[in-house]
Amino acid sequence: MNVKLYQFKFDLDNPGVDFDPEPVTTHIFFPSTEALKRAYFLSDLAKQGLPEFTERMHLGAHQIGLAYFSEEVLSRYLDHPEMYETNDSLAGGEISSLSNAPDDRYLYVRYGKRRLRSGHVAVTAIYKDLSDMRAPEQRYWHAHELESPEFEKSDTHFRTFISRTYDGEFVDYHDPFSALLTAVEQVNAAAGSTPFFKRLENRHLRMPVEQTYKSYCDAASELYKVLGPDNVDQPKLKSALVSNFSVSGADLTHAETGRPLSTLQLFELIEKKIGAPGVYTACLRKLAKLRIDADHKILEPRSSEQSYSTQFADMCGEITHALGELADLLRTRMK
Repeated sequence: MNVKLYQFKFDLDNPGVDFDPEPVTTHIFFPSTEALKRAYFLSDLAKQGLPEFTERMHLGAHQIGLAYFSEEVLSRYLDHPEMYETNDSLAGGEISSLSNAPDDRYLYVRYGKRRLRSGHVAVTAIYKDLSDMRAPEQRYWHAHELESPEFEKSDTHFRTFISRTYDGEFVDYHDPFSALLTAVEQVNAAAGSTPFFKRLENRHLRMPVEQTYKSYCDAASELYKVLGPDNVDQPKLKSALVSNFSVSGADLTHAETGRPLSTLQLFELIEKKIGAPGVYTACLRKLAKLRIDADHKILEPRSSEQSYSTQFADMCGEITHALGELADLLRTRMK
Protein backbone atom coordinates (compact mmCIF):
# COMPACT_ATOMS: atom_id res chain seq x y z
CA MET A 1 0.00 0.00 0.00
CA ASN A 2 1.06 3.60 -0.64
CA VAL A 3 1.22 5.98 2.29
CA LYS A 4 2.23 9.59 2.67
CA LEU A 5 4.69 10.28 5.48
CA TYR A 6 6.26 13.55 6.55
CA GLN A 7 9.89 14.31 7.26
CA PHE A 8 10.43 17.11 9.75
CA LYS A 9 13.57 19.19 9.44
CA PHE A 10 14.72 21.49 12.19
CA ASP A 11 17.77 23.65 12.77
CA LEU A 12 19.63 22.97 16.02
CA ASP A 13 21.26 26.40 15.79
CA ASN A 14 17.88 28.10 15.51
CA PRO A 15 15.49 26.18 17.80
CA GLY A 16 12.89 28.95 17.54
CA VAL A 17 12.36 28.31 13.83
CA ASP A 18 9.23 26.30 12.99
CA PHE A 19 9.54 22.71 11.78
CA ASP A 20 9.69 22.31 8.03
CA PRO A 21 7.59 19.26 7.05
CA GLU A 22 8.39 17.57 3.75
CA PRO A 23 5.86 15.01 2.40
CA VAL A 24 7.24 11.69 1.16
CA THR A 25 5.15 9.02 -0.56
CA THR A 26 6.42 5.52 0.14
CA HIS A 27 5.29 1.91 0.13
CA ILE A 28 4.61 -0.36 3.11
CA PHE A 29 4.51 -4.10 2.49
CA PHE A 30 2.73 -6.59 4.73
CA PRO A 31 3.95 -10.05 3.72
CA SER A 32 1.52 -12.91 4.26
CA THR A 33 2.23 -15.61 6.82
CA GLU A 34 2.80 -18.08 4.00
CA ALA A 35 5.38 -15.77 2.40
CA LEU A 36 7.21 -15.45 5.70
CA LYS A 37 7.22 -19.23 6.17
CA ARG A 38 8.63 -19.82 2.69
CA ALA A 39 11.34 -17.21 3.21
CA TYR A 40 12.24 -18.65 6.61
CA PHE A 41 12.61 -22.26 5.50
CA LEU A 42 14.60 -21.23 2.42
CA SER A 43 17.04 -19.29 4.61
CA ASP A 44 19.81 -20.48 6.92
CA LEU A 45 17.67 -19.53 9.94
CA ALA A 46 15.72 -22.77 9.68
CA LYS A 47 18.95 -24.73 10.23
CA GLN A 48 20.01 -22.85 13.36
CA GLY A 49 17.63 -24.56 15.78
CA LEU A 50 16.15 -21.31 17.04
CA PRO A 51 14.11 -21.59 20.24
CA GLU A 52 10.34 -21.88 19.94
CA PHE A 53 9.12 -18.32 20.35
CA THR A 54 12.02 -16.77 18.43
CA GLU A 55 11.15 -19.04 15.51
CA ARG A 56 7.48 -18.08 15.72
CA MET A 57 8.44 -14.43 15.41
CA HIS A 58 10.28 -15.22 12.17
CA LEU A 59 7.20 -17.12 10.99
CA GLY A 60 4.93 -14.13 11.44
CA ALA A 61 3.82 -14.05 15.07
CA HIS A 62 2.98 -10.49 16.10
CA GLN A 63 5.36 -8.91 18.62
CA ILE A 64 2.47 -7.96 20.89
CA GLY A 65 0.42 -11.07 20.18
CA LEU A 66 -0.40 -13.27 23.16
CA ALA A 67 0.46 -16.87 23.96
CA TYR A 68 -1.23 -18.71 26.85
CA PHE A 69 0.20 -20.98 29.53
CA SER A 70 -0.91 -22.90 32.60
CA GLU A 71 -0.57 -20.88 35.80
CA GLU A 72 1.99 -23.39 37.05
CA VAL A 73 4.56 -21.74 34.76
CA LEU A 74 5.02 -19.09 37.46
CA SER A 75 6.11 -21.61 40.10
CA ARG A 76 9.78 -21.59 39.03
CA TYR A 77 10.03 -17.88 39.76
CA LEU A 78 7.83 -17.72 42.85
CA ASP A 79 9.85 -20.55 44.40
CA HIS A 80 13.13 -18.66 44.02
CA PRO A 81 12.81 -15.08 45.31
CA GLU A 82 16.58 -15.04 45.66
CA MET A 83 16.92 -15.28 41.85
CA TYR A 84 13.79 -13.53 40.57
CA GLU A 85 11.81 -10.46 41.46
CA THR A 86 8.17 -11.26 40.81
CA ASN A 87 5.39 -8.70 41.10
CA ASP A 88 2.32 -10.91 41.02
CA SER A 89 -1.35 -9.93 41.18
CA LEU A 90 -4.77 -11.19 40.10
CA ALA A 91 -4.46 -9.39 36.75
CA GLY A 92 -0.83 -10.26 36.02
CA GLY A 93 2.57 -8.82 36.77
CA GLU A 94 6.18 -9.02 35.73
CA ILE A 95 9.20 -11.19 36.39
CA SER A 96 12.81 -10.06 36.18
CA SER A 97 15.89 -12.10 36.97
CA LEU A 98 18.31 -10.87 39.62
CA SER A 99 22.08 -11.01 39.55
CA ASN A 100 21.99 -14.36 41.40
CA ALA A 101 20.20 -16.06 38.51
CA PRO A 102 22.32 -18.17 36.12
CA ASP A 103 23.01 -16.56 32.74
CA ASP A 104 20.82 -19.06 30.90
CA ARG A 105 17.91 -18.23 33.21
CA TYR A 106 17.94 -14.52 32.43
CA LEU A 107 14.57 -13.03 31.55
CA TYR A 108 12.23 -10.11 31.83
CA VAL A 109 8.61 -10.85 31.06
CA ARG A 110 5.34 -9.02 31.56
CA TYR A 111 2.39 -11.35 31.95
CA GLY A 112 -1.33 -11.23 32.38
CA LYS A 113 -3.91 -13.63 33.77
CA ARG A 114 -7.11 -14.76 32.11
CA ARG A 115 -9.86 -16.93 33.54
CA LEU A 116 -10.64 -20.17 31.73
CA ARG A 117 -14.10 -21.69 31.42
CA SER A 118 -12.86 -24.55 33.60
CA GLY A 119 -12.42 -22.10 36.50
CA HIS A 120 -8.64 -22.23 36.30
CA VAL A 121 -6.48 -19.26 35.40
CA ALA A 122 -4.16 -19.02 32.39
CA VAL A 123 -1.02 -16.91 32.25
CA THR A 124 -0.45 -14.93 29.06
CA ALA A 125 2.62 -13.11 27.73
CA ILE A 126 3.46 -11.20 24.55
CA TYR A 127 5.66 -12.83 21.92
CA LYS A 128 8.29 -10.08 22.12
CA ASP A 129 9.05 -10.86 25.77
CA LEU A 130 8.91 -14.60 25.14
CA SER A 131 11.30 -14.42 22.19
CA ASP A 132 13.77 -12.35 24.22
CA MET A 133 14.17 -15.19 26.75
CA ARG A 134 17.19 -17.46 26.67
CA ALA A 135 16.61 -20.83 25.02
CA PRO A 136 16.18 -22.84 28.29
CA GLU A 137 13.53 -20.41 29.49
CA GLN A 138 11.69 -20.58 26.17
CA ARG A 139 11.65 -24.37 26.41
CA TYR A 140 10.29 -24.14 29.97
CA TRP A 141 7.46 -21.81 28.97
CA HIS A 142 6.67 -23.83 25.84
CA ALA A 143 6.26 -26.95 28.02
CA HIS A 144 3.45 -25.16 29.89
CA GLU A 145 1.70 -23.73 26.83
CA LEU A 146 -2.05 -24.26 26.41
CA GLU A 147 -3.04 -25.38 22.93
CA SER A 148 -6.71 -24.38 22.66
CA PRO A 149 -7.74 -22.52 25.81
CA GLU A 150 -11.42 -21.65 26.28
CA PHE A 151 -11.94 -18.39 28.12
CA GLU A 152 -14.62 -16.92 30.33
CA LYS A 153 -16.43 -14.13 28.52
CA SER A 154 -16.42 -11.79 31.51
CA ASP A 155 -13.06 -11.27 33.19
CA THR A 156 -12.45 -7.99 35.00
CA HIS A 157 -8.81 -8.71 35.79
CA PHE A 158 -7.95 -9.57 32.18
CA ARG A 159 -9.59 -6.35 30.98
CA THR A 160 -7.38 -4.49 33.45
CA PHE A 161 -4.31 -6.20 31.98
CA ILE A 162 -5.38 -5.25 28.44
CA SER A 163 -6.02 -1.64 29.48
CA ARG A 164 -2.53 -1.29 30.94
CA THR A 165 -0.61 -3.31 28.33
CA TYR A 166 -2.24 -2.18 25.10
CA ASP A 167 -4.05 1.05 25.91
CA GLY A 168 -1.37 2.50 28.18
CA GLU A 169 -3.85 3.31 30.92
CA PHE A 170 -2.64 3.95 34.47
CA VAL A 171 -4.60 1.21 36.19
CA ASP A 172 -3.67 -0.70 39.33
CA TYR A 173 -3.57 -4.49 39.49
CA HIS A 174 -5.24 -5.97 42.56
CA ASP A 175 -2.62 -7.68 44.72
CA PRO A 176 -4.25 -9.71 47.55
CA PHE A 177 -1.05 -9.81 49.61
CA SER A 178 -0.42 -6.08 49.36
CA ALA A 179 -3.99 -5.35 50.43
CA LEU A 180 -3.74 -7.82 53.31
CA LEU A 181 -0.43 -6.48 54.62
CA THR A 182 -1.81 -2.94 54.42
CA ALA A 183 -4.68 -4.11 56.62
CA VAL A 184 -2.17 -5.55 59.10
CA GLU A 185 -0.45 -2.14 59.20
CA GLN A 186 -3.83 -0.54 59.87
CA VAL A 187 -4.40 -2.82 62.86
CA ASN A 188 -0.97 -1.89 64.23
CA ALA A 189 -1.71 1.80 63.72
CA ALA A 190 -5.10 1.45 65.42
CA ALA A 191 -3.42 -0.25 68.38
CA GLY A 192 -1.50 2.97 69.03
CA SER A 193 1.44 2.52 71.38
CA THR A 194 0.98 -1.27 71.49
CA PRO A 195 1.19 -2.55 67.88
CA PHE A 196 0.21 -6.22 67.84
CA PHE A 197 2.11 -7.63 64.85
CA LYS A 198 5.93 -7.75 64.86
CA ARG A 199 6.85 -8.22 61.18
CA LEU A 200 4.90 -7.02 58.19
CA GLU A 201 6.48 -9.05 55.40
CA ASN A 202 7.36 -12.54 54.25
CA ARG A 203 9.20 -12.85 50.94
CA HIS A 204 7.86 -16.38 50.54
CA LEU A 205 4.20 -15.33 50.32
CA ARG A 206 2.85 -16.63 47.01
CA MET A 207 -0.21 -17.97 45.27
CA PRO A 208 -0.61 -21.78 44.99
CA VAL A 209 -0.18 -21.72 41.21
CA GLU A 210 0.46 -25.48 41.05
CA GLN A 211 -3.28 -26.05 41.70
CA THR A 212 -2.73 -28.81 44.27
CA TYR A 213 -4.05 -29.04 47.82
CA LYS A 214 -0.45 -29.36 48.98
CA SER A 215 0.56 -26.04 47.40
CA TYR A 216 -2.62 -24.49 48.83
CA CYS A 217 -1.68 -25.60 52.35
CA ASP A 218 1.95 -24.53 51.88
CA ALA A 219 0.81 -21.05 50.82
CA ALA A 220 -1.47 -20.89 53.87
CA SER A 221 1.44 -21.89 56.10
CA GLU A 222 3.54 -18.98 54.81
CA LEU A 223 0.64 -16.58 55.35
CA TYR A 224 0.15 -17.90 58.88
CA LYS A 225 3.73 -16.86 59.68
CA VAL A 226 2.60 -13.24 59.26
CA LEU A 227 -0.85 -13.47 60.81
CA GLY A 228 -0.47 -16.18 63.43
CA PRO A 229 0.58 -16.16 67.11
CA ASP A 230 4.31 -16.44 66.37
CA ASN A 231 4.23 -12.98 64.80
CA VAL A 232 2.06 -11.39 67.48
CA ASP A 233 3.66 -9.48 70.35
CA GLN A 234 1.99 -11.15 73.34
CA PRO A 235 3.25 -8.64 75.97
CA LYS A 236 1.74 -5.80 73.94
CA LEU A 237 -1.56 -7.66 73.68
CA LYS A 238 -1.61 -7.96 77.46
CA SER A 239 -0.64 -4.32 77.86
CA ALA A 240 -3.46 -3.26 75.53
CA LEU A 241 -5.98 -5.30 77.51
CA VAL A 242 -4.87 -3.88 80.84
CA SER A 243 -4.56 -0.23 79.80
CA ASN A 244 -7.53 0.05 77.43
CA PHE A 245 -10.08 -2.49 78.62
CA SER A 246 -9.55 -2.52 82.40
CA VAL A 247 -8.56 -6.18 82.38
CA SER A 248 -6.88 -7.42 85.55
CA GLY A 249 -3.99 -9.83 85.78
CA ALA A 250 -6.33 -12.57 86.93
CA ASP A 251 -8.33 -12.23 83.68
CA LEU A 252 -5.20 -13.12 81.71
CA THR A 253 -5.03 -16.63 83.14
CA HIS A 254 -7.27 -19.70 82.97
CA ALA A 255 -9.72 -19.73 85.84
CA GLU A 256 -9.27 -23.48 86.42
CA THR A 257 -5.62 -24.18 85.64
CA GLY A 258 -4.13 -20.79 86.45
CA ARG A 259 -2.03 -21.01 83.29
CA PRO A 260 -1.54 -17.86 81.16
CA LEU A 261 -3.89 -17.39 78.23
CA SER A 262 -2.40 -18.21 74.84
CA THR A 263 -1.83 -15.51 72.25
CA LEU A 264 -4.91 -16.63 70.33
CA GLN A 265 -7.01 -16.54 73.51
CA LEU A 266 -5.76 -13.03 74.27
CA PHE A 267 -6.85 -11.95 70.80
CA GLU A 268 -10.25 -13.52 71.43
CA LEU A 269 -10.49 -11.58 74.69
CA ILE A 270 -9.81 -8.32 72.82
CA GLU A 271 -12.49 -9.23 70.27
CA LYS A 272 -14.95 -9.82 73.11
CA LYS A 273 -14.10 -6.48 74.71
CA ILE A 274 -14.71 -4.56 71.46
CA GLY A 275 -18.00 -6.38 70.90
CA ALA A 276 -16.93 -8.46 67.89
CA PRO A 277 -16.23 -12.06 68.94
CA GLY A 278 -14.33 -13.98 66.26
CA VAL A 279 -14.05 -11.03 63.88
CA TYR A 280 -10.42 -11.97 63.18
CA THR A 281 -9.69 -15.20 65.05
CA ALA A 282 -12.39 -17.14 63.15
CA CYS A 283 -10.44 -16.53 59.92
CA LEU A 284 -7.18 -17.29 61.68
CA ARG A 285 -8.44 -20.68 62.87
CA LYS A 286 -9.33 -21.66 59.29
CA LEU A 287 -5.83 -20.67 58.21
CA ALA A 288 -4.34 -22.62 61.13
CA LYS A 289 -6.08 -25.81 59.99
CA LEU A 290 -4.47 -25.53 56.57
CA ARG A 291 -1.11 -24.86 58.18
CA ILE A 292 -1.46 -28.02 60.29
CA ASP A 293 -2.20 -30.02 57.15
CA ALA A 294 0.90 -28.54 55.49
CA ASP A 295 3.17 -29.32 58.44
CA HIS A 296 1.82 -32.65 59.68
CA LYS A 297 0.15 -34.50 56.82
CA ILE A 298 1.72 -36.29 53.88
CA LEU A 299 -0.03 -34.56 50.99
CA GLU A 300 0.12 -35.87 47.45
CA PRO A 301 1.01 -33.15 44.90
CA ARG A 302 -1.84 -34.15 42.59
CA SER A 303 -3.40 -31.48 40.41
CA SER A 304 -7.05 -30.67 40.92
CA GLU A 305 -10.04 -29.46 38.94
CA GLN A 306 -10.36 -26.72 41.56
CA SER A 307 -8.62 -23.38 41.17
CA TYR A 308 -6.70 -23.24 44.42
CA SER A 309 -5.13 -19.91 43.49
CA THR A 310 -8.62 -18.38 43.18
CA GLN A 311 -9.70 -19.94 46.48
CA PHE A 312 -6.58 -18.62 48.16
CA ALA A 313 -7.12 -15.11 46.78
CA ASP A 314 -10.70 -15.21 48.09
CA MET A 315 -9.47 -16.30 51.52
CA CYS A 316 -6.95 -13.43 51.55
CA GLY A 317 -9.81 -11.08 50.74
CA GLU A 318 -11.86 -12.40 53.67
CA ILE A 319 -8.95 -11.98 56.07
CA THR A 320 -8.25 -8.47 54.75
CA HIS A 321 -11.88 -7.53 55.37
CA ALA A 322 -11.72 -9.01 58.89
CA LEU A 323 -8.54 -7.07 59.68
CA GLY A 324 -10.17 -3.88 58.41
CA GLU A 325 -13.13 -4.41 60.74
CA LEU A 326 -10.77 -5.11 63.63
CA ALA A 327 -8.80 -1.92 62.93
CA ASP A 328 -11.98 0.18 62.78
CA LEU A 329 -13.20 -1.16 66.12
CA LEU A 330 -9.81 -0.75 67.79
CA ARG A 331 -9.57 2.92 66.78
CA THR A 332 -12.56 3.73 68.96
CA ARG A 333 -11.12 2.03 72.04
CA MET A 334 -7.32 2.20 71.94
CA LYS A 335 -5.20 5.01 73.36
